[in-house]
Amino acid sequence: MNPAHLALEHLAVADAVAARHRYPGHDPEDLRQVARMGLVMAANRYEESHGSGFAAYAVPTITGVIKHHIRDTSWAVRPPRQVQELRLEVNAARRRLSQELGHEPTDAELARETGTSAERVAEAQSANAALSAVPIQPVDPDDGQPAHAWSVLSTVEEGYEQVETREVLRSLLAGLTAQEQRLLVLRFVDEMSQSEIATVIGVSQMQVSRLLRRVLDRVRRRAAEEAFREAIA
Repeated sequence: MNPAHLALEHLAVADAVAARHRYPGHDPEDLRQVARMGLVMAANRYEESHGSGFAAYAVPTITGVIKHHIRDTSWAVRPPRQVQELRLEVNAARRRLSQELGHEPTDAELARETGTSAERVAEAQSANAALSAVPIQPVDPDDGQPAHAWSVLSTVEEGYEQVETREVLRSLLAGLTAQEQRLLVLRFVDEMSQSEIATVIGVSQMQVSRLLRRVLDRVRRRAAEEAFREAIA
């Protein structure tokens, strides 16, 4: 399927993922647009050989794009805009020079590459630490040694993305009949054409088109309702 059509048919998936990622200081509408950009990226990269339906493939990609956006725009301590812009330029130069030189570039090399001073490069690099606040490590009162419980609690469980994908899809499909769910599976998991689906379920291609449109409209409405409920919660 054409990537543009694929993305258009799955806008509700992107909106549902965005609704699940509410962060203080971030406009929900901005996150929705970021999620849709992630959807387009997933549509452009998707190949049938991945072996899974597009929705299951797209959710982790959309989630990753949102988290990347949050990470890059969330400042614990906001430096001056010039420093923020130089930080992006220096980070890009570091990645580029690391590949070209085969080693981590020095501040002097980064300064030459970006056309600034080594002092300003150091200032820009220090701004990376302002993106997130690091908690003070607690001390165990019994032995005076650093306690590491906080780091254990912050560990990301393996399979989290798969769980989130299932939850998003389960939420979107809730309320559909078994026949409607089968229709979506045939179309978006098995990647059948409308004509092929018509043959399988014994109706005309035009009926399949109408059924799909009706079911997708219901899914989109459900996604919009969930986004609204989360926004006012």
